[in-house]
Amino acid sequence: MQDAFATPDELSPAELSPELTKHFRGLRLWLPLKLHGVGPFRACLDEKLLLAKYFYEEVQKLGFECRLEPELSVVVYRYVPKTGDANEFNKKLLESVVADGRVFISSTMLEGNYTLRFACLAFRTHLKTVDTLLEVLRDQVDALARQ
Repeated sequence: MQDAFATPDELSPAELSPELTKHFRGLRLWLPLKLHGVGPFRACLDEKLLLAKYFYEEVQKLGFECRLEPELSVVVYRYVPKTGDANEFNKKLLESVVADGRVFISSTMLEGNYTLRFACLAFRTHLKTVDTLLEVLRDQVDALARQ
């Protein structure tokens, strides 16, 4: 590969690989599909959709507001405290959940409301993870309400 070192300051992985091209990124999806078929992928997606619906139902039992029923695997929700600014409360809630470190959630603004997001997409997310998130949310809401 005499041309691979023409510019020694900047080595390109594409020039160092035997096929002299970029990596076959689609291989990560193509190979499992060829080996296992679509069944496991469908089962995983079905699980995530069921977990989103489960979370949607359970988080409301904790007193959270959910204006939109999930159609896919993302649930938006927020806590409206009896007193104080709900947007500020939810910002602090997000920070405390992330600081806890057991689960990760994100946020968005919907119609001017700071809203929390649960995105159930990772293949390692299962019922235990969702139950952990519900536990953390309950505990952090209680802690913030006492402040």
